[in-house]
Amino acid sequence: MIRKTIAMPDAMGDWISSRIANGQFNNESEYFRDLIRKDQLEQERTAYLRARLQQGEEQIAQGEFTTLETAEDITQLFDDIDQEPLA
Repeated sequence: MIRKTIAMPDAMGDWISSRIANGQFNNESEYFRDLIRKDQLEQERTAYLRARLQQGEEQIAQGEFTTLETAEDITQLFDDIDQEPLA
């Protein structure tokens, strides 16, 4: 395991201390590991969305698309998207 030393404004240090005091984290390392995990997940989601947008643009260029005509069509589209696993 590596160790890192960081500097931050007092207000940020106080914020972290309050999160620990409130029992949300056991220590500063746990807090930072949680932030990093969340950042990693956000990056994975962003990459997934960019890939899906690229795929969609390619499908549209090839004429592979469906016109959504009703509110039910749109609702069904989002229901289908919600069921897809993140790849």
